[in-house]
Amino acid sequence: MSIFGRLVYKLYYEPKQKQATIKKFGGQKSYLAMQEAEQEMKSYALNDLVITANFNTQGKYKLNFLTGDDFLHQTLFCTYSLFRFLSWDESSMFSVNFYSDGSLGNSSIEILKARFPRIRVIDYKETMLAIRDLLPSAAFPYLNKKIRTLPLFKKLIFTHLNNKGSSTFLDSDMLFLEKPLAFLDWLYNKSTDANCAFCIQDIQRSYGYTDDEILKVWATPIKHNINSGMYSLHSEKMDFQMIEFLVKEFEEKFGSQYYIEQLITAIILETSEKLFVASKSEYIVLPSYDQIMKQAGVLHHYVNESKQYYFKESWRRQIRSN
Repeated sequence: MSIFGRLVYKLYYEPKQKQATIKKFGGQKSYLAMQEAEQEMKSYALNDLVITANFNTQGKYKLNFLTGDDFLHQTLFCTYSLFRFLSWDESSMFSVNFYSDGSLGNSSIEILKARFPRIRVIDYKETMLAIRDLLPSAAFPYLNKKIRTLPLFKKLIFTHLNNKGSSTFLDSDMLFLEKPLAFLDWLYNKSTDANCAFCIQDIQRSYGYTDDEILKVWATPIKHNINSGMYSLHSEKMDFQMIEFLVKEFEEKFGSQYYIEQLITAIILETSEKLFVASKSEYIVLPSYDQIMKQAGVLHHYVNESKQYYFKESWRRQIRSN
């Protein structure tokens, strides 16, 4: 971008986007209250939250997060919300892995080591060295470009690179409200089968490209409106050459889209012979105010407008209910 272009963005588009965000969350007063509530959540997570669980690095079932300084409090609360429903013995079957997105600072890592020593932290430099060795830019130019320019794309790569077997990915901005029986049943009874996968549904079709555009690149129609906030599959299913091909084809034909990571995740999940699609009424993406107040369902994924209730209300309910 030219100097003039950056100036125009800074003076016009950035303030305009900020005003649109403030309006989306109910105006200036409501927006500031949401920010203040998030700071309270962050302070509690980093200083007072206690996760009572026996997960360990040798746990059979891998739970993977991508996190950084701006999201660590959310990642910790998501972890807490799941394990508060599991017994000591149940939790021993799990490992919890926090992959740095590149912004996880030394102070945050020290907090994790001191207060949450059972959590395995994978350093950003370690991941990038693996990408350099296994996915070099010369062979995977599109994949490397997306890692640099689209933070969400790291979800596709980081947690599966150099891994084998079943892995579950979880977005940080989620909370479990009950013991996730359907997920646990699938995990205990199906996850050893490489042909099986687990996913949750989005509130609408959010793939960035139209169905006609998708079919011009991927000839098999995508059946489900998959949300990539929670899914399980064998890491070997993440075919990086296929991902490189898909990104190249979509971007050369139809341009770049923010939701390309979710689209590619959906394509890969639907190549599984046995895909378990969780109930939309239990694993809820974008919960309504009423659903949040009633604590409806098993899981809430707080995207878009629901974030204000996540920060103002939902995390507090997690610690009040114990």
